[in-house]
Amino acid sequence: MENEDIIIIEIPPPMIKPPKITKGRGVAASPRVGRGFSTGEIKQAGLTVQLARQFNIPLDFRRRSIHQHNVENLRKFAEKVSMLINVKKTKPAKIVQQKQEPQQKST
Repeated sequence: MENEDIIIIEIPPPMIKPPKITKGRGVAASPRVGRGFSTGEIKQAGLTVQLARQFNIPLDFRRRSIHQHNVENLRKFAEKVSMLINVKKTKPAKIVQQKQEPQQKST
């Protein structure tokens, strides 16, 4: 087998805002890492759910919110992946020809 170069692209973590705690003084919601990206964020980034599953992007179907920083991170990820796909397509294909033996007539 040939030694192929492996390129690893890290999937950005989805950042979400947790719900505000209103008891007492109320705590400001700081962003935290979420379970997955919402379908709205994936669609705004120009991806489909099927393509996101192929790239192993975490999905959270319960979320409905759309955060712009998540959409921008997904767009950057999609650009990196599309560049790799285009580079792979532009490489010249190896042409393998098999030897064809002349057919003998049997009479």
